[in-house]
Order: sequence, then structure tokens, then C-alpha cells
Amino acid sequence: MSDILPDSATVSRVLWQLRDEWDLNPLYSQADTVDCMLAQHCNTLALIDDTSEVSCAYYEKASTAGNSQRMKILSELLVTEVTYVDTLKNVVGVYLNPMREAKVLSETELREIFSNIEVILAFHNDHFLPAVTYAISRPEMAVGSVFLHHSAHFRLYSTYTNNHEVSVKTLSSVASRRAASCFIQSARQDVTQIGQVSLDGHLLTPVQRLPRYRMLLTDLLNNTPPDHSDHEPLFAALKDLNAIIFEVNEKKRAFENHSQLRRLQASISGSAAIPLVAPHRTLRLVDSFCLQSFTKLSTRKSGPAACKRVTDGYTYRYLLFNDILLQCSVAANKDLKLSRVYKFDTCFPTANVIHANELRVVGSDMVMYLKGSATAAQKWAYAINNRNAPMS
Repeated sequence: MSDILPDSATVSRVLWQLRDEWDLNPLYSQADTVDCMLAQHCNTLALIDDTSEVSCAYYEKASTAGNSQRMKILSELLVTEVTYVDTLKNVVGVYLNPMREAKVLSETELREIFSNIEVILAFHNDHFLPAVTYAISRPEMAVGSVFLHHSAHFRLYSTYTNNHEVSVKTLSSVASRRAASCFIQSARQDVTQIGQVSLDGHLLTPVQRLPRYRMLLTDLLNNTPPDHSDHEPLFAALKDLNAIIFEVNEKKRAFENHSQLRRLQASISGSAAIPLVAPHRTLRLVDSFCLQSFTKLSTRKSGPAACKRVTDGYTYRYLLFNDILLQCSVAANKDLKLSRVYKFDTCFPTANVIHANELRVVGSDMVMYLKGSATAAQKWAYAINNRNAPMS
């Protein structure tokens, strides 16, 4: 039995992964929260007039829904959407606008911290939330078409997601200033609007919103009968949403890779001779090896190829990209200086391990032997031979 049941560490890791990726609390049930809110009718539609036809229709459905799983999921969608819009309003109204008016931070710093959150708020508050609310109030409660109609606007999250790392760093930097720190702490004390969640916690919420939609749509599709009018639109909406999430993630990966290449270009002395920033280039591995020997191959226009073998013995820092390998010497202050650039033009495997911890690397015009740990040698051989495979 012990071989079948996962250990507590594995269970804990999965639960916390659910929390981080899906914005779920692994200790509590979202269904219980929705049941409680439905039972108490605790003003879930705070942004909608309680006397409106839409609101009355929703409350009538909620009170008669009983244990309908589909209704619970739709209720959770609406409840979390209202809460999400409230959160965005509070971030803009309690932090961004007052900080802008008081000139606590520069406009550049505000843009780095809050990104396009005002545009996201306008979309959800003026368009998406009203559309979801109206759809749920109708007899068929068809939200699939709402997601399909607004799917293009979800690409707004690409800009926000790409900027989030910059947001975290800028917020951490400005928090060290007395004026900014006091302003942020003062705003956080307004528990009637903000609660106990910190500003960086609120700024993480939009990053988690698209995965939350995917979870809700998946559950809703699984609990919608195939003959229901909303089944096909839900299927199409989930397909579109998955494609958009993939696109957002790929753009984030490309953005992070571009930023990393720019940092490397600035940190390696002599790298200006070979521009590192290129759309096709990605960094794969960085490690130190002792260069045992290096053989330079040069092909003459006439006659046999000439070889020049050099025995080195020095330790270098190597940076593996998908198309090149950089060899850098390390100064006493740990600065890197470009020593050689090796190009990989060959299509066949170009690395193998010999003598357990020695790596043989073949380039378009060279062969070299690097010595390191057995683990590093195996890892690098695999990475070099699979350097053009998609990164996981």
C-alpha cells in the first residue's frame, strides 16, 4: 500500500501547485463558499442595481437552483468576477490614482508597477461583467458565447503578464523610500476597501485570472449536457481560451529570453563583436569547464584541411545557446570577458561524453575537449545534441 499512496510531501506539493497556478486555497472548498453566498444572498451583485430585472432574475435562479452543479459553477464565475472587478477598482482607486495625484512616484514608475491595469479594469467593468451577468440571468444561462465574443480582449493580459516581473522589482525598489512606503502602508490600512492583502498580492491577481477562467469553463463544460444550447459555444470558448493562454505564455517566454540576452550582452566584455540579441536565439545552459584541448579546423581552397591543436588547461565559463557556444574568461571580480565563439552549423549530434567526466564537442570548424563533473558532462552533451528542441 505504501507504494501506491503518495507521500505527504508529494501531496503538499500538488496542493500548493494548485494554489499558485489556479488561485485556489487547497485547505478550503470554493463550492462551500459559493453555497454560503447563495444561501445568504449576501449582495454578490454589488455592482448591479438590486431592483433591476437582471438582478431579480439571477436571485430567482439562485434561490431555486438547489444542488445544480452547473448553477454553482455559473454562480462562482459571477461571484469571482464581481470580486475581481472590485479588486481592480480598489487598486486603481486606492493606490494608482491617489499616488498619481500626490506625485508620490513618477509616471514611469507608476507605469512599471501598474502596467495596463486601467485598460483591463475598463474592459471587465464596462463590458465583460455586464455581459456575463446578463447571460446568467437568461433562461439558457449561456456564457460560452460571451467568452467567444470577448476572447480577443483577453490578449490584454499579455502586456500585463510580461511586465509583472518589472512590476515586482520596481515596487520593491520604491518601497524603500519613506514617502512611498508610508503611502502604501496607509492605503493598506483602509481595510473596508483593500483588506489585509498587500499591494503586490493584488497586482498578482490579473496574472492568475486567465487560468481561473480556464478552470471554470472546463468544469462548466463537463457539467453542461451535450444537447444544451451552450455546450458547443463553451467548447469553442475553451479552445480559444487555451490558445490565448498559450500565446500569452509564449510571448512571456520570448520577452524574458530577450531581456536575459540584453543583460548578458551588457555584462560580457567584448560581446559587442557578436550581437547576442536575436529573435531565434535562446540561452540553454551556463557552467564552468576546464578546457583540455582545442583543435581548429581550417579548409583550404586547394589541398587537404589543416588542423591546429592547442592544449589549454584553463577553466572558462561557457554559455550554451541554441546556435552558438560562448567561452568566457572570469576576472578576479567575477566579470566575464569573451574569449571565443563557437558556431554550431552541423545537423548531426555534436557532443558526447568520454572518460565519464570529459565532454567532446564538435563545431563547424573545431573540436574541443572540456573536463568537469560527470553530471555536468552528461547534461551538456544532451543539451548540445538537443539544442534546437523546444524548451519546456
